[in-house]
Amino acid sequence: MSKIIDTHNHIFPDKVVDKAMVALEAAYGARPITRPTVEELLRHMDATGVDAAVLCSVATRPGQVGSINRWLAGLASERLIPFGALHPADPGCDEQIQFLLGEGLRGVKLQPHFQGFELLAPATLNVLEKLAGQLIVLLHAGQEIQPIERVEPTPERLLKLHQTLPELQLIVAHLGGYQMWEDVEEFLVGQDVYMDISYVFNKTSDEQIARIIRDHGPERVLFASDFPWQSPAEGLAGLDRLDLTAQEREMILGGNATRLLRL
Repeated sequence: MSKIIDTHNHIFPDKVVDKAMVALEAAYGARPITRPTVEELLRHMDATGVDAAVLCSVATRPGQVGSINRWLAGLASERLIPFGALHPADPGCDEQIQFLLGEGLRGVKLQPHFQGFELLAPATLNVLEKLAGQLIVLLHAGQEIQPIERVEPTPERLLKLHQTLPELQLIVAHLGGYQMWEDVEEFLVGQDVYMDISYVFNKTSDEQIARIIRDHGPERVLFASDFPWQSPAEGLAGLDRLDLTAQEREMILGGNATRLLRL
């Protein structure tokens, strides 16, 4: 059986985690299941049999990018797979891309609303074009936990991004668009992008989740929890409820990620 790989997790350095949680709870209107530290993530992984986890950190300001990436690169191990941070407004973006490649990181995480950029703006597309063929891009997709008025990464805009940069290797989070799954079925299902299943169970029906997975193709779906907003245990329990074949389940749990991340 393939390893279980959780492709969407958020952690913070111990010295800033409590301050970060106060800010994130205020922004999201949701309470994390635990303190998002390396120690707590590994504890949850051990308890649920998760073999490896992709780490995601988002730079809300260009000035944060370098320190975040140095911290993440230092965490890389067989069990922890860091994705770097970038910001389209960072004048040192080229240098940061080269740093990530030099450190052997496999991808980056971007979140337009939290970072304050437009998905299809020229500055964003310029950065994403540089990543094509070099680094995977994990993009937040759809609404926020606490709803916002203007959503940048809608399924329709994500389709436009894919059509504009078809060579860009995309993972669209939250099964293509949190709380926008009807639009996912209209615009993104069947496209050549990966979807992760982070923070979707118990947020929409199991029937809709299963339908999107089947219609999109289970070979392009990745297991993910969105720790600390949802536990890997909740994600695994949700996956077990779906009427998937053993082969489909194994692909989603880790086979697809092993291929995508070249593990």
